[in-house]
Amino acid sequence: MGPLIALMFFIGAAVAWAFFAFKPQYANEKQVRVFNWSVVGACAMICASWVLNMSVVLDAESIEKFRWPFAVIGALGIEALFLIVMFVVRNYWIFKPPSRPGGGRWF
Repeated sequence: MGPLIALMFFIGAAVAWAFFAFKPQYANEKQVRVFNWSVVGACAMICASWVLNMSVVLDAESIEKFRWPFAVIGALGIEALFLIVMFVVRNYWIFKPPSRPGGGRWF
């Protein structure tokens, strides 16, 4: 499970870097910063609830050795998916760029 955890850690770090590096250009910097840290806080709470759930679900002695690998892999997967979704929501819905002149027509 070690290589899978390392891969998920790398993917999670890359997604977190992209989330903070590619900010919307036309938005207020302070509002974007508040949104970013709110998303990180919500993600931390969701991941913590996943880890606590895995501690309860995988409590039997026969599968106890898989508890922490599953908890870490799941938390990193949740983090990556959550930040990708929030990246799209932030850049294309909440802080969307200004519309083009002419009503947005292509021709």
